[in-house]
Amino acid sequence: MLIQPLLGHLSHLLHIIVTQYFASLSSVLIVYNDTLLTSALQLEYLSSLQLALRNLSRPLLLQWINVATLLDYNDLELQILKAVNNTVTEGFITILPQTSLFIHARYFATRNANVRLKDKRYLFLCEHEDPRVLLGMEILQFYPHHLMVRPEQTAAIALGRPAATGTPRRVDTVTMRLGMEWDGSSASADADAHADTVTTATLPHRDINFELWTQKFLGAFGNLDAIRLDAFLPNETFVSSLELYPNKLLNLQQRTLRMGSITYVPYTVTNYVAAGEGNVDPINPHKANHSIAFHGSEANLMKSFCAVHNCHLRVESYGADNWGGIYDNGTADGMLGDIYKQRVELAIGCIYNWYDQITETSATIARSSVTILGPAPAPLPSWRSNILPFNSGTWLLLIFTVLICSLILYLIEYYNYYVQEMLGQQNAMKFPHREKLQKSLLDTFALFIQQPSAPLGFNRFAARFYLATLLCATITLENIYSGQLKSLLTIPFYSAPIDTIAKWAHAQWKWAAPSIIWVHTVEHSDLVNEQIMARNFKVRDYDFLYNASFLPNYGLGIERLASGAYSFGDYVTQAAVENRIILHDDLYFDWTRAVSIRGWTLMDILNKHIRICQESGLYVHWELESIVKYLDKKTQEILLDLNNGHKVKEEPKPLNIPDISGAMFVLAFGLTFATVVMTLELFWNTFLSSRHSQ
Repeated sequence: MLIQPLLGHLSHLLHIIVTQYFASLSSVLIVYNDTLLTSALQLEYLSSLQLALRNLSRPLLLQWINVATLLDYNDLELQILKAVNNTVTEGFITILPQTSLFIHARYFATRNANVRLKDKRYLFLCEHEDPRVLLGMEILQFYPHHLMVRPEQTAAIALGRPAATGTPRRVDTVTMRLGMEWDGSSASADADAHADTVTTATLPHRDINFELWTQKFLGAFGNLDAIRLDAFLPNETFVSSLELYPNKLLNLQQRTLRMGSITYVPYTVTNYVAAGEGNVDPINPHKANHSIAFHGSEANLMKSFCAVHNCHLRVESYGADNWGGIYDNGTADGMLGDIYKQRVELAIGCIYNWYDQITETSATIARSSVTILGPAPAPLPSWRSNILPFNSGTWLLLIFTVLICSLILYLIEYYNYYVQEMLGQQNAMKFPHREKLQKSLLDTFALFIQQPSAPLGFNRFAARFYLATLLCATITLENIYSGQLKSLLTIPFYSAPIDTIAKWAHAQWKWAAPSIIWVHTVEHSDLVNEQIMARNFKVRDYDFLYNASFLPNYGLGIERLASGAYSFGDYVTQAAVENRIILHDDLYFDWTRAVSIRGWTLMDILNKHIRICQESGLYVHWELESIVKYLDKKTQEILLDLNNGHKVKEEPKPLNIPDISGAMFVLAFGLTFATVVMTLELFWNTFLSSRHSQ
């Protein structure tokens, strides 16, 4: 047969490709179609590939998928998905009459695999497929390191399947049907049309070349164009001896990078400006160049990335706090929604790992933690100054002591009356129990507050000793009380601070921020405190948040940055923070990331760039630079002082009416109570008089 000597150098070509570019990989997946309709060239591809893999110097994990054994196209998608999830598959080799079916199936696996994209190289062994059509597929933007091998177009006739190529393979009906459906009209029709010419065509040996093609991928225009890398001649040499898998990611040659970003200081500040006043171009082609002002720490990270890798950054602005979301019903909005819809390929701006199963996330960039700017301990009301020297337990003990001492004083009075009655020194009047008990209560209370009372007559030494002891005790108690009371009038007491997440949750106070994203990380938490905090969170506009910054029982979400400073919105002002505190602990912390569509090709080199910026200290420098530029310096200083526990002492001031409200409250309470009692007594006596007159 003529076909065998013509294809002899194919084995050497595949040996070169496999040993140089696939032997070092950890695992390779091979997808082929072995049916009765398989052409001689595809069979030669398969046998040459097997020979090249057999002669490797080191073991290589191989996975094989024969599409002839599959029931339909969906089965191919599931098989590739399974293969990708089972191991880190770095290489893919296809021998198919329609390679585009594999590319679509591979993209299905990219979108749904648990194992992230680790692809390094693709090899497409083709026969009749046009490289301008196959390599023009947009899906190949996800797999830039690929190589298409096919016979030169002028030799296509000689490479068709002959009328008889050995003993036909035994296949069942399903295999035959699938082979017909998958091959379409490309392989079988051409083979039948040119079967008779194969045995008579005698093309020169030097004219049987194999072309090596790849997609351009690079540059500002024509990324989907197919380019001819090289050709392999029958004398087993390359025409140009170029790199078959060039590094297309090192220099992107002004390839467009479509990115979305929000305004969230100090990470990103993304605003539309007049034409020429910005520093990056918008995604919308109808807008003028340099009409986006893109600044901030993470913005500088991406601008430096594009400078290093020579890509053209185009940015979409989503406004302040418009992270958006991806929902269970398949809808999405905001910046993250456009990632899901693939309107942009990358998003950045203080993004956490919220949608890990749907999107691709970069390496961690900066530590970000959420805490609360809450009310400072407020001075207790002046009207409470009379009860502040003692706590509630002490007051209960004092009330109990007054009652006991009054009872003892009443018993002493009755004891004196009883002794005098026994000695015949008492007249016939009965002992007034009710009046004496009331008098004992009043006298005891007078002793405790160091006030004069009616004279007490005790004829017994034990009674006089008890009274002297009671006087000494009340003098000591009154001095303690009055000393503490004097300090309260000069150094005001404050309420207990709500300075931890646990105390805030126990107090059931509300807090707010401009976006639901602030609690997205903990809204489904199993911890009780985090559940309470998420339940008490409200999304509010900037006007409400500004007014709430002065409320005595409302908190605002602020963020601790990696540099030690704080990020806060415009609603946090200097006048408000001077009388606030920052909670000692965080509701939660996370690491910011860049988020892309699944399988984004540049993620690996972006991760390397992130680590370089972190290790060199560039990122912290950019963050501090943005803080100084965009956040109020005085407010930032006050927040740092609050975090360190520093509080400015109030200057001395003259006492005013609220400072003596405690005494006024006691007087008002006493007069009100006495008036009520007097009114009740008047009504009661009037009632008794009316009954007596009847």
